[in-house]
Amino acid sequence: MSSSEDRRRPGRAAPEHVPFVVIPDTPSVLVTVTDSAFREVAHAMGTIDTVLPAGIYRIEQRFGGEVESRFVEVGPQPFTERLPLPGLPTPTPVEGTPTTRGDHRAAAVRWSTRTTYGDGSPTLMVLIRNLRKGWQLDPYALEIAGLDGRPVDGGARGWEPSGGEEWSAWSCELPPGGYRLRTRRMPADGLPLAQALHVLEGWTTLVFVSNGPQPQFASVQMVRHGTGWTPADRALDLSMEAALSGLRQGIDLVPTRHLLELVRSGNDNPFLGIVGAHALLLHPDPDLEQIRGVLHNLVHLAADQPDIAALCTLIGEPAGPVVSPPMLAASCRLLVRADTADPGILGDGSPAESVAAHLVGRGVWTTWLEQERLPEAGARGAAPRSGLAPVAPGDAAGAGRPRALDPVDRVQRYVREIAGVEGRSVEDVLSSMPPKDLCRRTGMPHKAVDQAIEELRSPQGQ
Repeated sequence: MSSSEDRRRPGRAAPEHVPFVVIPDTPSVLVTVTDSAFREVAHAMGTIDTVLPAGIYRIEQRFGGEVESRFVEVGPQPFTERLPLPGLPTPTPVEGTPTTRGDHRAAAVRWSTRTTYGDGSPTLMVLIRNLRKGWQLDPYALEIAGLDGRPVDGGARGWEPSGGEEWSAWSCELPPGGYRLRTRRMPADGLPLAQALHVLEGWTTLVFVSNGPQPQFASVQMVRHGTGWTPADRALDLSMEAALSGLRQGIDLVPTRHLLELVRSGNDNPFLGIVGAHALLLHPDPDLEQIRGVLHNLVHLAADQPDIAALCTLIGEPAGPVVSPPMLAASCRLLVRADTADPGILGDGSPAESVAAHLVGRGVWTTWLEQERLPEAGARGAAPRSGLAPVAPGDAAGAGRPRALDPVDRVQRYVREIAGVEGRSVEDVLSSMPPKDLCRRTGMPHKAVDQAIEELRSPQGQ
């Protein structure tokens, strides 16, 4: 008997079941309803529309790794509840989130079309947002540099801080290619990190950074050059933030149908398509044909964008040599894996190859140690070596390199540890382990592995 027939049976003063409707603030929210015995009675991505008997229920929302729950009482009347968005903090000033600010949105709209440094229409904008009450924002905390390590942001005079220490913006027209985002001062741990940015022909890259400032928790978007950022599609922005949160945690947080909305938005924002494609790869059984269709559109828009080139290697499409590091760490890992199978995907001696060899796990973005800014380099009395310059083949046994942080040394220590544990010689380990396997096990590009093998087999390395 259906629930509607059951409610119409004679002799009952009140229905056994009543309509139960829960409407979340965005369709990307996973909603679960449990009864007083903690049994699940309904769940859906987005709105729940069902019938339930009167009683006490727990409604739980999951969005972007955030979880919120509430208890509700259902009586004899139809029940409808609208759920506010779970408290997901977002670096992008998305309306309705706990970190939205009207003045931050206005600053993003303004400085994505106007430059704080130089002339022309900006191709890169960085907005630092102060999201903590009582926190004193350092408006000049970040620095934009080229891939050679030289600053291009004009120092403090290139930035536009707000009078109330609420935000600080930088925008400029830069040539297409790769850049670095880093803290201007040396971090307290003494490990200078840089984060990859990319400027694409015909597009403006927008970077939103929250307090700290902590670039590893940034959000990135792209808009067509000259159009500027507009906080128009809230649901799409929220799906983007949830997808980035999933990539940070390595778990699938966004339903496929919403990810497809992201990737189909690539015509208006290529980075939405890039993030959506990577989020699709988090599924237990990703549909590579689906991703192939996404990439055909992205390649048409930006064939030389390194993140798109990295995704192309996954489906066997031609790519490379890639010379600029991709923005997403997941893209960088794809390039390292492809370079292992087909040396040269990472251009030999290129910034992309050097960055891949110095990666550190600091969130979703490609982040690496800047070798030329390491205190150890000066302490050894060696000339500072650019973090993007290739290590010379004649640098036997890596003389002058900071050992604990050097990719060649990391590979060598891995081989020596295997030899020690298994009671074998280094040469025996090298003979039984092809270079491709060593690349895969260490996560190092083929050039660092090749040099490590050469040094281990030299008289000095024995």
